[in-house]
Amino acid sequence: MSGDRVIVVGCAFWDTIFRIERIPGKGEKVLPQRAVQTASGMATVAAVAIARLGGAVSLWTRVGDDQTGQAFVDEIAGEGVPVEGVRRVPGARTWFATILVDRQGERLVVPFADPALDSDPTWLPLDEIAEAGAVLCDMRWVEGARAAFSQARRLGVPTILDADTAPVQDLRSLIPMADHVLFSEPALRSLGAFETPEEALLTVAAELDAKVVGVTLGEHGSAIWQRDGSGGTVHRFASPKITAIDTLNAGDVWHGAYAYGLVQGWDLGRIVHAASVAAAIKCECFGGKAGSPKLPELLRRLQEWEQIAVGQAGA
Repeated sequence: MSGDRVIVVGCAFWDTIFRIERIPGKGEKVLPQRAVQTASGMATVAAVAIARLGGAVSLWTRVGDDQTGQAFVDEIAGEGVPVEGVRRVPGARTWFATILVDRQGERLVVPFADPALDSDPTWLPLDEIAEAGAVLCDMRWVEGARAAFSQARRLGVPTILDADTAPVQDLRSLIPMADHVLFSEPALRSLGAFETPEEALLTVAAELDAKVVGVTLGEHGSAIWQRDGSGGTVHRFASPKITAIDTLNAGDVWHGAYAYGLVQGWDLGRIVHAASVAAAIKCECFGGKAGSPKLPELLRRLQEWEQIAVGQAGA
């Protein structure tokens, strides 16, 4: 790798998040206990997660030329994420979402994506990829991801795909372009009928030249296939046991921490453990990305969790 900066490409949202007792099953008025408005989106939250860990990061995304877009830019600038890669699209509205989070931390998400937000990626400063340590893309801007991944692979820069739920044709178009293909469980299931995550990973990995293919499984941890001399092995990784307050953006923080660990040169086991701890810490705090940790907290909690795991193994 030529550097340790992660270039993150994908979507920008402005979220209004309500904490409520329960998500209603029919039409009724629900009074929230708390409310937060914040910059969000898969790529955005991953970029903020990297910045909070002290990593160098660039975010390439698009917002409208409205007040919401300005609020988005102001907030991520305050998080230490450079705003030069955020394009303001004339005549478009910034994407936004309303989200209900119940007392178990589960959520209902209602997003609006303005089709007027131009998907053209030709403005991207692709020459900057030559100095990057990795490129991380989400599934919400396929054209941007394809352009960034194509350049990164030409230059030998590692590519990471946050393979969340999306049209299957989009998933299948981007998966072969990534060195690290990291699925959500629903996205992996959308590719076929499999008995276990391990079976799914082995089947998908056999069609790719990726180095790592994995799936996050929420409270059940993750399953990660890594290429080796015998063709590849799937390992299970646990997640810390916590009381979840808000699971929103947990996967995005996981992917950001994964990218951070990769460019730091950590081994895969440490990368996955750190990503799992980062996501768990996030879930202990209401407000989407608000709980994404800084590096000292992550390392402290990672050490504590590893000590507990060693103690349980020796018991």
